[in-house]
Amino acid sequence: MKNILAFTLFFLILSSCSDSNPKVVYNDQLDTMSNQIIIDTLAIKVAGLPIHFDSTEYLIYPIGEYKPKTNGRKVFMSSYSSSSSGAAFFYKSKNSVSGDLNNLKFQHIDSIGFSQLTTNQLKIREFSFLGKRRTSCDVQVLIYRVTDKDTNRDLKLDDDDIESLYISDVNGLNFIKLTPEFEELIDWELIKIQSRIYFITSEDIDKNGEFTKSDMLHYYYVDLNKDSRIVVEYNPI
Repeated sequence: MKNILAFTLFFLILSSCSDSNPKVVYNDQLDTMSNQIIIDTLAIKVAGLPIHFDSTEYLIYPIGEYKPKTNGRKVFMSSYSSSSSGAAFFYKSKNSVSGDLNNLKFQHIDSIGFSQLTTNQLKIREFSFLGKRRTSCDVQVLIYRVTDKDTNRDLKLDDDDIESLYISDVNGLNFIKLTPEFEELIDWELIKIQSRIYFITSEDIDKNGEFTKSDMLHYYYVDLNKDSRIVVEYNPI
């Protein structure tokens, strides 16, 4: 999780990038906009080796892409974000995985079948496992940072688009969005003693397409003790 320093840096970066490209391009069809993403015909879909989080009954396979590249006479594979050899499109720490993922596949440890997280076109930037050891309730969920819309209308899903917060069960079911549409996720935190996920977003209230310190912050939480995953807004200011 990012700490307070990262939270501060977020606003410093925003303050110094007023001439950057907007993250949202508004028009009359904003609320019904659909992704028309340019497909990279050179990229090859690939599944990573399975990931297993302790105490779960599921394997998770990251789904991403790589481009075959040539280096002299030798052919090797590299991710978009790394020049090292190998299809390294994701990186795993103890309880989280980050990278440039198009989807996830799930497999029960006693099954040969697979199920996928979503049929939508999106980019998963990070997902984290929250199990019994990390919460005070009997739940196993995954939390995701996701880019799910081409908000700046450049026909790509990348870091220049809005990032959202999602949640699902540990088997990928009940994959739902927690952040309101067109609000930029700033940070999230699990408070173990309450089994709540707290998160902060920024709303582009002046509709200039950029998220700056003059825009409105929103504060939310989700109670993991409840099955409904209702998002509650609160005001600590």
